[in-house]
Amino acid sequence: MRRHKRTWFEHGTIAVLLIFTGCIVALFVATVSYIDAEPMREALTSHSVRHALFLSVVCSVISTLLSILVAVPSGYALSRQRLRGAMVYDILVDALIVLPVLVIGMSILVFFHQTRALPGVGGFFLWLGNLFIHRVPGIVLAMFFCSASFAVRVMKATFDEMDPRTEHVAMTLGCTRWGAFWRVVLPQARHGLIAAAVLSWARAVGVYGPIMIVAGAVEGKTYVLPSHIFVDITVGRLKAALAISLIMIAMAFMVLLLLKTFSKSSLFGAGGAE
Repeated sequence: MRRHKRTWFEHGTIAVLLIFTGCIVALFVATVSYIDAEPMREALTSHSVRHALFLSVVCSVISTLLSILVAVPSGYALSRQRLRGAMVYDILVDALIVLPVLVIGMSILVFFHQTRALPGVGGFFLWLGNLFIHRVPGIVLAMFFCSASFAVRVMKATFDEMDPRTEHVAMTLGCTRWGAFWRVVLPQARHGLIAAAVLSWARAVGVYGPIMIVAGAVEGKTYVLPSHIFVDITVGRLKAALAISLIMIAMAFMVLLLLKTFSKSSLFGAGGAE
């Protein structure tokens, strides 16, 4: 077969891709070259950083699991069900994407402050507030509200691209609606499920504003990696902040590499050209 000769348009698209990815590499190289081994050693041996890393990983994973548990049925309902006022649901889901994350954190804080005065149920919300505000569960709550909508959107797009006739055929063969969803729809949506989990986790592990508002930033208690970076920058410890940034970069690349390896395809698309 004759080798395909690229047109000027194809060369142009490749050039834009090379420039963009080159800028990304330049950012990472600048970060690595700015610090030496000593700040990295201090970051890796610091109890505060290790505790923040532990909280970041555990809380972001829990938040991602909660986001997927919400995103799968919510995305399916938005995609398959004829809902009265569907636009309202779409706007509410998208609101958590377009709103500044600090607004989300303030809204969570105000919610617990206002609801504790409700007659009859105020005691319950006061108990919830004591559970989340300035506590580790508050980190998970802030991460969840900042990331769940991304997972919902990915799952809705995934279900939109799937042919509903396969589901109907399964039901004609004796499957219930739940059985068709579990045996037919969900296996076909596995790549979308992975993409939703990756986006949700990436959003959750990177936020710090809402976490500082809801859970605070107490060293050794509610510190997560992004809030640790912010505090280090505010007190002038730039190299220490960059060392923690490298830990987060390495963690992100490891997660993406593992998911890419196990999914055997592109996480956010059908893959490249043959």
